[in-house]
Amino acid sequence: MSADKIPADSISHLSGYEPPDQSDWETGLHPMDSLLRGERLPHIWCQGCGLGTALTTFISALQWLEKNKEWDLEKVAVVSGIGCSGRVAGYIRLDSFHTTHGRAIPFATGLKIANPNLKVVVFSGDGDIAGIGGNHFIHAARRNLDITVICVNNFNYGMTGGQVGSTTPHGARAVTAQYGNFEYPFNLPYLAAAGGASFMARWTVLHARRLEWTLREAMEHRGFSFVEIIAPCSTAYARWNPEGKGLDPEKLRRRGLEVIKHYKEIGKISPETHPKDADVKVDENGVIIEIVEGKFIDDPKPDLQEAIDQMAPIAEKKWKAAKRAIDNRPKVKGRTDKVPRKELQLGGFGGQGIISAGKIIGQAAAIYDKLEACFTQSYGPEARGGAAGSQVVISSDLIHYPNITEPESAIIMSQGAYEKYAPLITEKGILLIDDGLVVLPENHRQDIVTYGIPATKAAEEMGNIRAANTVMLGFWTSIVGAVSKEAMKLSLADSVPPKTVDVNIKAFDYGYDRGTELKKTKAIPIPTPTEKTGTTHSGDKKSSINEP
Repeated sequence: MSADKIPADSISHLSGYEPPDQSDWETGLHPMDSLLRGERLPHIWCQGCGLGTALTTFISALQWLEKNKEWDLEKVAVVSGIGCSGRVAGYIRLDSFHTTHGRAIPFATGLKIANPNLKVVVFSGDGDIAGIGGNHFIHAARRNLDITVICVNNFNYGMTGGQVGSTTPHGARAVTAQYGNFEYPFNLPYLAAAGGASFMARWTVLHARRLEWTLREAMEHRGFSFVEIIAPCSTAYARWNPEGKGLDPEKLRRRGLEVIKHYKEIGKISPETHPKDADVKVDENGVIIEIVEGKFIDDPKPDLQEAIDQMAPIAEKKWKAAKRAIDNRPKVKGRTDKVPRKELQLGGFGGQGIISAGKIIGQAAAIYDKLEACFTQSYGPEARGGAAGSQVVISSDLIHYPNITEPESAIIMSQGAYEKYAPLITEKGILLIDDGLVVLPENHRQDIVTYGIPATKAAEEMGNIRAANTVMLGFWTSIVGAVSKEAMKLSLADSVPPKTVDVNIKAFDYGYDRGTELKKTKAIPIPTPTEKTGTTHSGDKKSSINEP
């Protein structure tokens, strides 16, 4: 509320504090009242800390933009993380978010993308932005996300006791490096520039007016703008280093002032400096001997939202084409017979289409046969050659548990997959193998039905070895019958590249026909390791069968 709404006899008792329930605190006694949450004052910052100046310049920049550029501060949001600087989000009277450590930029990213009309500012410390949140920092710069990141750098983790951070100068002392920091710090201007920031500047809190002017420019900049503010940490960093005049607690009140005096002596305003040369220089004892200051980069370029807007028409065109394909799918009635829960395990190695085969079966069951279906997958880290497996559950009823527990059938296309999955098949279950790749051992299970087909060889002869999994799909459809032939062929046509539909349908039909023939064939003994697999012939292709 404004000063004229406060009883005259109350103004003299105002101390800068209002009870939290009076959240519209505004006295008119200070020019920044309207942007400060007075009910949360006094602040927690230490004597001599530079954060008060950093906040003041930020508020002044916002007020200038509101007055001279007609900014609507209702459309400004401030995000901060954990640390001394993170308190800014709680003290400033704007929409603000105090987030988890190192995650201020991801929160800001989501906020900006969800509402591009907002001006989003991240105001946090070096530990939060460049240390724990460093990866988010470089990627936001790389994307040229239209946000402003203000990093108050006090060279340590000040709030948690003064530990070494990612910007602590080499050789400087800290509570966790009392003999000097042996690590080398980030040069934040160079890091931001290398990441892709299109606006980059650095000032100390000594340069309050210059800092305010730069913050105005940074917030008006379209794209990723980064401003580093170097500020003294009078309680933690300064007590361990000569800039703050030592550990004597009696000198605590002067440590911040001593550091500022030191910054004045060693500061070098050089806006033409390349960011790689803007590192904070120290002597052999870790004492800072030069801080380069100025605006180093102002290079407007398309920001992330512009890139999204450029891509949107292309994406929309592709989406509409995909939607048309979905809308134009053949209308089928689906199965009317009752299908009890059927569990299928597929196994092989990467590159054989084991995952794709499982998805094709699941889609056929759910989209065209109108059944319930669940699909899961597992694979190793290798894109080719590593173990791969997928699982499908099909039922007319709701599927309450998506994972397989008693697979009644299995499609196996590698020896390793046979050894892993054959023991899991239920008694009297059905095992389908590519018998050109899988050799049955002498102790092969007698209590399951085994069918073999040279799927890979057949697909190769058709001119597309990648259709071997399609051969197995036709084979499985014919022998197991859990999904209709029509549904499988429709799902297959949906799933493979258009130019390969014909060869895949041919491969599917080949597998389906071989399966139909084998079901009519009299049972035969399991081939031993010394026998050739495929002791039963069907047409001009070898196929094998074993029944318990």
